[in-house]
Amino acid sequence: MRTSKQSSRIPFAIAAFATIVSATARAEYRCNAQALPEEKRACELVKQGPDALRMFIDRTRAIYGLYFYDYVTDADWDRWDAAPQAREAQSKVAIRQDDGSAVGWPTK
Repeated sequence: MRTSKQSSRIPFAIAAFATIVSATARAEYRCNAQALPEEKRACELVKQGPDALRMFIDRTRAIYGLYFYDYVTDADWDRWDAAPQAREAQSKVAIRQDDGSAVGWPTK
């Protein structure tokens, strides 16, 4: 029995489409409805920053198979982007000069 080239390509096209759809549909925010302890832990680590969350997910990848973007919202990204600027502003005030005055305060 011979099949045409077009009919043999259809299963391949379906498999490729299913792979693309499942890969793009995977990211869904999971911190609103936490059921598992590892998800609860990932949601706690979001508050500490991207490095803490990334390390947890990388360390437990083979066990839980968590996905970084399932636990991060746009607000988290904004907070993480703003954090270095806030730390820099705070450190300018905390640094002391030799005469004991705080840097950043107007002096004459």
